[in-house]
Amino acid sequence: MFRKKIVSICLQAAVVFGAALPLFAFGTNDAAGAGTNGQKVKISVWHSFVGADQRAEFMAKRMADFKAANPDIEVDEQKIPRDQYQTKLKTLAAAGELPDGFLIWPNSMTKEFSSAGLLADINDLLESDKVWRDSLLPRALQEFTFNGKTYSAGLGVSLTSELFYNKAIFNKYNVKVPETWEELKTAIDVFKKNGIIPITLGNKAKWPAQSEIFSVVANRWTGSEWLDNVLAGKNAKFTDSQFISALDTMRQLADMGAFNKDYNSIDDVQMRNYFYRGEAAMMIQGSWVLPDIIKNTPADFKANIGITVFPAFSGGKGDPSVMTGVSSTGIAINKKTTAAQKAALKKLIVFLTNADAQVMYTQYYIPVSSRSVKLDTASVDTLYAQTVELMKAHPLVTVYDSALNSEQTEIINNGLQGIMLRTMQPMDVAKQLQATIR
Repeated sequence: MFRKKIVSICLQAAVVFGAALPLFAFGTNDAAGAGTNGQKVKISVWHSFVGADQRAEFMAKRMADFKAANPDIEVDEQKIPRDQYQTKLKTLAAAGELPDGFLIWPNSMTKEFSSAGLLADINDLLESDKVWRDSLLPRALQEFTFNGKTYSAGLGVSLTSELFYNKAIFNKYNVKVPETWEELKTAIDVFKKNGIIPITLGNKAKWPAQSEIFSVVANRWTGSEWLDNVLAGKNAKFTDSQFISALDTMRQLADMGAFNKDYNSIDDVQMRNYFYRGEAAMMIQGSWVLPDIIKNTPADFKANIGITVFPAFSGGKGDPSVMTGVSSTGIAINKKTTAAQKAALKKLIVFLTNADAQVMYTQYYIPVSSRSVKLDTASVDTLYAQTVELMKAHPLVTVYDSALNSEQTEIINNGLQGIMLRTMQPMDVAKQLQATIR
């Protein structure tokens, strides 16, 4: 069933991306990868840390260090942009031709791939290197663990719903930073009347509206336990009134003109320019935006940026203080790889998440996934320090595309776009989602 779903998703994606990736035989058991008789162990590694991605510079430096420290391992590294990566990976998964090592998302994606028998676990590594294992935050391993087997370790933590706001614009128009839905509506109205984009959004790839806005909106309405119960088929359904309210909130935001008019035709990177140019008052983004803000905005502009959480809803059943977040992606191992390749990839997983790597995370403004790295907030960039403090003050709850399977994620991403364009009704999207609970 899993592979059929993957094939279906990939066929749909082929329309978007033009053509499927050629199916090279990455995960083979040939002699070249065996590491015997003094030969190098050859491994292919795919990831999406490229371009404007927060971890691109970290990964470039850390992979170079890994190659230098391990001359007996030959790494064929493929960097694929985030918006294309999962589709291409799932194309190869459906054909049984995955690369030896590849970036995987925690929770639902890990569950799908492991359930399909595509992954090799790292349980032996966890037992043999307990110092490394115990240095990690629990979620860094738990969100890659299913049925007692762990398949990766998160490269840091990703917050997905930080609300960045321009203090100068709020002060100019005497607008209060919103803590409630009513205050947010007031802010949207004032900014619109004055020619300011209230919230900048780039939803061309469809996932940003879901990951950065809807996930926290939905949790505000339903609470965390509700989604777990829905997915388990336990006394809760996607058609429940509180979830319909969450979907309808997205329609209301679009109807109010909360977003830039071109939000469906620009991407998650392009949309930042409205905020940087002072044309937008707010931007809801993940922690991955920090390096871009810190490096590419003038000091006086950066000093005017505040960070907070999404407002609360009157009548919402969720904790109004939570933020959405998840362990970052991690490197997984193709089950088809040889013993020598598995050993090399386990070495890479540790290298990308050990104490030295965690210190490097802070240098590249990545929230750490370590118990042992103590951050001196006075010595780092103020926006990074604010993010770290937000994480301490606001519990992290799941992101929808981390909890939902591929079929459900496709439905919610397309459905949100339809709801915001008024081509779909909230109940219709909810019914589509509920039909996947079997």
